[in-house]
Amino acid sequence: MKSTKIILAIILITCCCISCKEKVSENLQISIENRTDCIIHVKLYPKVAWSESIYPMCENCGGLDSEFILYAPKNQIHFDYRLLYFTSDLNIKPYTLASNVFDSICIKTSNNDSILIKFTHKIVTGYSENIFSENSTWDFEVENTSKDTQLNKQRIKINKYNFLILTDKIINKEDKK
Repeated sequence: MKSTKIILAIILITCCCISCKEKVSENLQISIENRTDCIIHVKLYPKVAWSESIYPMCENCGGLDSEFILYAPKNQIHFDYRLLYFTSDLNIKPYTLASNVFDSICIKTSNNDSILIKFTHKIVTGYSENIFSENSTWDFEVENTSKDTQLNKQRIKINKYNFLILTDKIINKEDKK
């Protein structure tokens, strides 16, 4: 009887230790970040395969917004950004992920010039880089967060790629003349 209780106690302690272990998950995400001195309006055109599940056409459907505003930074420390997509595939390049999810992305500045930037797979207008190109510049950072529950602690490592919208990369039609 005593040995049964001891064995049961050992099993219970072992189960508790196993379930209380820290779990680590890792993902990769792409975001767009406003580093200009004006508000920008962003419109995403997801590919059909992604449009219903990730970017639904109705409000309050639980997906990501395909239209949003990114505000001008109040200082050079906090920039407004928006998550575009995330995946557990850590080997994919950010421009490839953007190409897999979106047909095109349009951005309109809300300053006096009101410049339209349009990214497609083949061409870009109004900007010196293409978000879908291998030659595009992405700002990379690793963010570590944790999610605690009663029985376990889950660490999340986020490999975050930000495509920066910079004032000096915007091509104004007036500048070309």
